[in-house]
Amino acid sequence: MDIESGTANQIANQIEIIYEDEFLVAINKEAGLLVHRSWLDKGETRFAMQLTRDAVGCHVFPVHRLDKPTSGVLLFAKSSAVARSLGEAFTEHKVTKQYLAWCAAICQNKAPLIMR
Repeated sequence: MDIESGTANQIANQIEIIYEDEFLVAINKEAGLLVHRSWLDKGETRFAMQLTRDAVGCHVFPVHRLDKPTSGVLLFAKSSAVARSLGEAFTEHKVTKQYLAWCAAICQNKAPLIMR
């Protein structure tokens, strides 16, 4: 990439990388962004997997997915072996996901509502 012309910055600005090491990269996936190409939305042109690959300069493998309207941390492995290992950990419930939602309206119920 030509850093002098700003190309690297333009690519990096398209996706927010919040963690990266030799095995993994975590991004802040914006709502409305697909994780990867899908026949469900043939008109889409931006994908988290492709943007992340372009930003880090290597192939990436999604460890999990987030639905298109969902924003949050999305984890990619930098090798298929690491993706497979982490995928098994998710399947065996050795890894847990935690969801947090913000409400911009006033709730009528005084008691907290927790759904699991």
